[in-house]
Amino acid sequence: MGNRGIEPRALALGRSRFGGGKALMITLVLGSGLLAAVVLSTLISLLVDFDEGFWPAWINLAFTFWLVASAIAWFVFVDRSTLPKPAMNPEQTVEQNWRTRAQAGVYRDLVIFLGLGCVAASLCSLLADQPLSVPVALVFAGLVWIALLDYMIRYQLIKRAES
Repeated sequence: MGNRGIEPRALALGRSRFGGGKALMITLVLGSGLLAAVVLSTLISLLVDFDEGFWPAWINLAFTFWLVASAIAWFVFVDRSTLPKPAMNPEQTVEQNWRTRAQAGVYRDLVIFLGLGCVAASLCSLLADQPLSVPVALVFAGLVWIALLDYMIRYQLIKRAES
């Protein structure tokens, strides 16, 4: 068939500086990230005396550092000219408008939700003569999850309505 004069589509990950395709890029990035993570976790595990021992700490550190080191390796290996070109004014795109509107809705929902929660907690402690004892970390984690779900739903609804 041939490509008939059509330019190849730019990959979101870009291509390696050494040539090759997506498979080579992923292999280079993940392999070098794993090597860097293994070296770094070995050094830290040898230098620091962890309560759980060498191997559990080493495994935890290796998995923790692997993706971070891989992301840093991507910056080293990617050929910048193969990356897709960004929008000229990214703050003026349709998607940014959708995100801004969804974020404003989430902010409004969180203010309402927190206000109603404060009123309910005050009334419960006032009427029951006993303050509520709820772990603060659990409340904050719940608020973050509610905000994330609210944002995802609002963004999809706005996107569907306008596209």
